[in-house]
Order: sequence, then structure tokens, then C-alpha cells
Amino acid sequence: MTTAASLAHLLGIQSDITFYTQQQVYWSNLYESNMAKLSEQQKLEEKWTQAYDDAQDYDKTCKIGNTVYKNKDEVLSDAMAEAYADAKVTHYNEELMLDLEEKDMLYDTMQTMYNTMLEELRAQEDPAKQLTSNNAQNTHLLQ
Repeated sequence: MTTAASLAHLLGIQSDITFYTQQQVYWSNLYESNMAKLSEQQKLEEKWTQAYDDAQDYDKTCKIGNTVYKNKDEVLSDAMAEAYADAKVTHYNEELMLDLEEKDMLYDTMQTMYNTMLEELRAQEDPAKQLTSNNAQNTHLLQ
């Protein structure tokens, strides 16, 4: 009877390990995918900020193609500087970056949580295996 109970406990732990491993892989994949997108947006944000700063610099000419946003010795208004930065870095999306940052925190938290649960379950697995083995030997089920 104790062998059956300890075996059921062990199988439950192993089942949980399988489930939490699947969840950890799922959240890990989401985290990695999101991190790549977030990294790209962060690079674009740096370029956008540099373009905005260039528009505020007296010594820089801001020109894209045939469109001149300012000549040297001018400073653009904030709205014009933003328009120049938007035109220069077209794929930067501030709202998308904020959404990706929020998801990054969620995905990282979930990934960490499942890693912690797996560590706890793996720590319980060996003692449960040993207990099951001892119980089976005591009932002469194992030789």
C-alpha cells in the first residue's frame, strides 16, 4: 500500500515536471522573441533620439532626400524636430516599444516562476524515487 502511494506521488511529481517544462519552454520562447523585437525598437529609439538632437543642433543640416528640414545655424521647433526624426527613422514606434517592454517584464516573470517551480520539483524527485524504491524493496517487489 505504501509502495503504491509513494509511486503515485513520484508519478505526480514527474507529471508536474513535464507540464512545467513545457510551460517554461513556452514562456522562454515568447521572452526570446519579444526580446529581439524590443532590442530592435531600442536601437531605433537611439537613432530617433539622435535625429531629434541633430535637429536641435546649430551645426547640423537636416536633410532627407530632397527635403531640407533646416539649414545650419537654425534650430527647429519641437514639432519640426519630431517630424524630422520621424521621417529619418520610419520604423520606430514608441507605443510598440512600451508594449514590448511591458510584455518583457511579464514574460521574464513567468519564465522565472516556471524555472523556480522546476527546481523545487526536481529537488523533490530524487527523494521520492528513493522512497518508492525503499518501499518496493520492503514489500519484496524489487529484487
